[in-house]
Amino acid sequence: MRDRTHTILLVFSALAGCLFLGHCAHGQVTAGLFDELEELYPDSVLASPAKAVSIETARGTIAGVHIRLAGLAHSDTLRFGVTRDDGRPISNYRWFRMIDVFVSENTGLDSRTEKFSGQKNPYVIRRAPFRIFEAMAPVSSPLRADSAVMVLRLEVPVDSTLEPGRYAFTISIETGSTTEVLQFSMGVHRATVPPVSQSTVHYVNWHSLENLCADHGVGKWTEPFWDMLTKYAQMMVKGRQNTFWFHWKDFFTFDRSGSVTRFRRDTLERYIRTFLGAGMHTIQGSPITRRRDWASYDMLMFADMPDGMEVSAISDTGKRMISQMAVQIIATMKENGWESRWLQGIIDEPTDEYVDRYREVAALLRSFKPDLPILEATMTVNLSGTVSVWCPQVQEYQARQEFFEGRKAAGDRIWVYTCLIPGGPWLNRLLDEERLRQVYIGWACAKYNLQGFLHWGLNFHGDQPYEGLVRIHGGPTSFLPAGDSHILYPAKQGPLSSQRFEAHRIGMEDCELLTTLKSKDPPEAEEIIDRVVQAFDRYSTDLSAYREAKALLLKSLDRF
Repeated sequence: MRDRTHTILLVFSALAGCLFLGHCAHGQVTAGLFDELEELYPDSVLASPAKAVSIETARGTIAGVHIRLAGLAHSDTLRFGVTRDDGRPISNYRWFRMIDVFVSENTGLDSRTEKFSGQKNPYVIRRAPFRIFEAMAPVSSPLRADSAVMVLRLEVPVDSTLEPGRYAFTISIETGSTTEVLQFSMGVHRATVPPVSQSTVHYVNWHSLENLCADHGVGKWTEPFWDMLTKYAQMMVKGRQNTFWFHWKDFFTFDRSGSVTRFRRDTLERYIRTFLGAGMHTIQGSPITRRRDWASYDMLMFADMPDGMEVSAISDTGKRMISQMAVQIIATMKENGWESRWLQGIIDEPTDEYVDRYREVAALLRSFKPDLPILEATMTVNLSGTVSVWCPQVQEYQARQEFFEGRKAAGDRIWVYTCLIPGGPWLNRLLDEERLRQVYIGWACAKYNLQGFLHWGLNFHGDQPYEGLVRIHGGPTSFLPAGDSHILYPAKQGPLSSQRFEAHRIGMEDCELLTTLKSKDPPEAEEIIDRVVQAFDRYSTDLSAYREAKALLLKSLDRF
C-alpha cells in the first residue's frame, strides 16, 4: 500500500466484522436517502434528509441509492439491512461504504487547474479545497462507525428477466437503541440494457499494469498478477467498459539491432483472454510510438531496448522492429479469430507536425494488413485516409462537427475523448463537476451518433490516490485536475469503483437505450435528449430534470 488511506481500507473489513456494545449519545443520529448521482460531502449540513426515494429503471442494470448518516460516535456500531415489502427474499444486493477523497484545487476554466491560466472557473460544484464522497468499499453489517458522518451505498441488481412493475424495499439502519427506517422503490420497465459483450458504443479507460503491480504487491505475469488483473477486468466490465488496451512492448524483447529476440505469445493470448472472458469485446493496440517530450516532435519506438537506447520509428531500426512485431501480432490475432475485434494506435494525440511520419508508419503497418483499423486520439484533421477511427476531444468535435460528419459519411468511425482538457462548462469526468456530466457523455454519444468514448486514466494515480488527486504535470502551472488520472481506487482486496465510474456506467447504459429508441422513433428520441443535453457544453444540471427525461425514455420504450 502506498498511502495512509490504504491502511484504513486494510482494516476496514475487520472493523465490519466486529461488534461494539453501547451507544454514545453525543447527538441525534439521523439517516437520509439520496439519489446516487447527487454529490455528497462530509461537512454538508442537511436540515431534512429524505426518508423515501423512488426511481425508474430498465432491466439488466443496477439500481443504486445512497444513505447518509450523521451524528455518529466512534463507538457506534451500525447494523443495516434491506427487505422487500412483499416479503420475498432479495438476492445479490450489495452494500458499500463511500470513502471521501480530497480536492485541493479546482479544474481550470480552459484546461488543467485554475493555476494554468489564472482564470476562475465558475462552473464547478464547489470551491476547493474540499472533500467529497467518491470511492466505494464493499462492506457488510455490522460495521463500526469511524467518523461522525458516513455514507452507505445500496446496490440492487435488476435482472434482465425481472417482471416489469414497481418494487418497494425497506432499509433499516440501527445504531444502538436508535433505528431509522427508509423506503426505496424502483419502477422496472420493459426495456433491457444489453450485456457489455453486446454493447454497441465503445468505452475504454486506459489502465496501468505498473500501478496494478505496485498497488497490490504482485509481480508482473505471476499467478497473483493474473488473479488481480481478472479483478480489474471484472470491475471494468461492471462499469460498462467494453474495450481494453495492450502494449506491444510488453510482449517483445529486442537486441541492439532492433531484431526481436523473444515474443511472449502465450502471455499475450492469456492477457487478451482475461478481458474477453470478463465480457469485453474490443481490443485496442496502444500507440506503438511516443514523443520524447512535448517540446520536441520526435517519433520514438515504445520498446524496452538494451541500455535504455531510444529508436526513431522511421529509422531502419525502427522499421525493422515494427515489421517483426507486426507479423507476430497479426498472426496471433488471425489465428485466434480476433482480427475483427482489433483497433490499433500509432502515436497518442498526433498534431500537424507528425502527419508525414504518421502516414509513413501507418503505411508500413498496412503493408502487412491493408485493412487494419487505426484508432487515434487525434489533434489534427490532416490524417484523412489514414486514421479510420477518429477520436477528437469533445470540444474539438463540436467545433469541427462538419468535418467529422464528413469522415463518418466516408466510412470512418468517430469517437470522442476527454482528459485534463476541456474545463469550464464542458462534459468531462472531474471531481468538482456534476456527476450528471459523466452520465451525459453517454447521452451526447447518442445525440451525435458517436461510436465511442475514450479516457486515459483508469488507474494512473500517483503515490496518494485518495489525497493527492491534483498533482504537477509538466510545468510549474500545469497540474492534473482532480479525477483526471484515475477513476478506480486501489485497496488490498482489489480495485474499488467510484461514484464517477458508476455515473459513467449509467450514461453508457442510457446511450444503449437512447440508440434503441432512435432506431424506432427518431423524433421522440431527439426530443428526450434535447430536454437535458443540447451540446457538449450545454445541458441541464437539474437532477430532477434528468430523472424525468430518463422516465420518459423508459416509458417510450415500453411501447416496443
